[in-house]
Amino acid sequence: MSDAPPRTGFWGGVLGLLPKLVPLVGAAILLVILLDELQRDGVEVQPIAVPPRLVELGLTPDVVALRLTDALAQLQDSVGGEPRRRTGADVGGTHPDFTVPLTGLSLRSLASTLRNMLGIAERRVSGEVTVDGDMLRLRLRLSGQGVIADVAAAHPDALIRAGAPQVWRVVQPVLYAWWLSSEAPSEREMRGTLEEMMQVSAADRELMRTVQLLLGRSLARTGEAEAALAVSEAQLRDFPNYPPALYARGRALRELGRLDEAMAAFEAAQRAMPGVAFPRVGRAQVLRDRGENQAAVELLQPVVRDNQVDAQGKVELGYALLALGRTREALPLARRAIAEDPKNASAHTLLGDVLLGERQPAAALAAFDAAVGHAPLWGEAQLGRVLALRALGRVEEARVALAEARPVIAAVPRLRERLARLDAG
Repeated sequence: MSDAPPRTGFWGGVLGLLPKLVPLVGAAILLVILLDELQRDGVEVQPIAVPPRLVELGLTPDVVALRLTDALAQLQDSVGGEPRRRTGADVGGTHPDFTVPLTGLSLRSLASTLRNMLGIAERRVSGEVTVDGDMLRLRLRLSGQGVIADVAAAHPDALIRAGAPQVWRVVQPVLYAWWLSSEAPSEREMRGTLEEMMQVSAADRELMRTVQLLLGRSLARTGEAEAALAVSEAQLRDFPNYPPALYARGRALRELGRLDEAMAAFEAAQRAMPGVAFPRVGRAQVLRDRGENQAAVELLQPVVRDNQVDAQGKVELGYALLALGRTREALPLARRAIAEDPKNASAHTLLGDVLLGERQPAAALAAFDAAVGHAPLWGEAQLGRVLALRALGRVEEARVALAEARPVIAAVPRLRERLARLDAG
C-alpha cells in the first residue's frame, strides 16, 4: 500500500473529470467524422454489370468500375481553363467506413440517412454494359436522377472514355464545359451543346458565367465578332469586371477594328488580375495591328517561354516575329499552337502564312483549308487561301475563291488594306 496522499489541485481535478470527458470527446470525434462523410461530394462508382462473355475475357464489374474511376480522374486532370473546384471519384466500398457505437449503423448509412433528410443528393454511379451487335453499350445512372449516359463503342476502353464526360456533365458541369471547349469535334458542335446547357443553367451562376465565356470565345475564334461582343457585354452586365469577360470584349473589339477600346479592355483585365498573363495576348494583338511588332514580341516572349499563356499567345508571338522577317522562329510556334489547340483557326492560318513565306504554297493551302474548315468566317484564312492558290498558278480558282470570300474578308477592318492590294495585283 502507498502512503502517498490523494492527488488534489489542478491535475487531481482533471483526473476526476476524465470519466465524464471521454464520452464527450468520443462524441465530438464521431460528429467530425460524420460531418466529413456528409460533406464528401466525391463520385462513388458502383460495380458495373457486364455480360458473361465479357466477364470471361476479364472485364468484370469491379474492373469496369475501376477503369471508369481512372477515366474520370484522367479527364479531370487534363482539363485546362480557369480555376475550379475539383471532385474526386472512387470505387464503392473503398472509402473507409465503420459501425457507429450503440446504434449498430454504419457511418455511411447514417450519413446517407441525414443526406436524405436534408435533401443533399448522393453521387453514386451504377450501370451496365450490354452487347449490341458488334458494338458495346454503356448505360450509367446517378442515384436520384436516373440515366445520365448512354454511349456506344466497339472497344471497352473507348466505351469507358465516352462515358466519363457524361458523368461530369451532371455532377460537375463547369468542368464538363471546359472539357467540351477543347475536345468537341467542331466549334459548331461545341456551341450547340453549350447553348443547351445555358437553357438549364440559369440558377447556377458559376455555370452560366462559364458557358457565356466559352460561347463568346468560340464566336471570336470563328470570326463572328459582333456576336462575340454581344455575349461578352451581356456577361459583364451580370458579372461586372470579370477579367475573362473583359478580355473577351477586347478580343471582339479588336476584330471590329476598335483598337483603342480593345486596348482599354485588355488593360482593365490586366488591372483586375495583375498576376495573370493572358491579357498580354490581347495587348500584343493591338500592338501588331498598330505596326508595333517589336513591342509585341517583347511583351509576349517571357510569358510564352514560361508557358503562362495558352496557344493563342504562341500565335500572336509567331505573327509578330513573322512581320519582323523572323520566319524560322515563327514556324515552331505555329506547330506548337496547333498541337495544343487543334481547332484554333488562327493557329492554322499562322502556319499557312509562314509556309507561304517559305515558298511552300501547297502545304500553306492545306493549312488555310484546315483553318477555314474550323472557322468559315475567319477572314485571314480565306485571304490566305487566295494567295496560296495564286502562288500555285491556279489563277481561276483563286479568282472564284476571292469572289466567294470577299464579304468575309471585307468585314474585318484590318484586312481591308490587304484586300485592296490583292485586287490591285
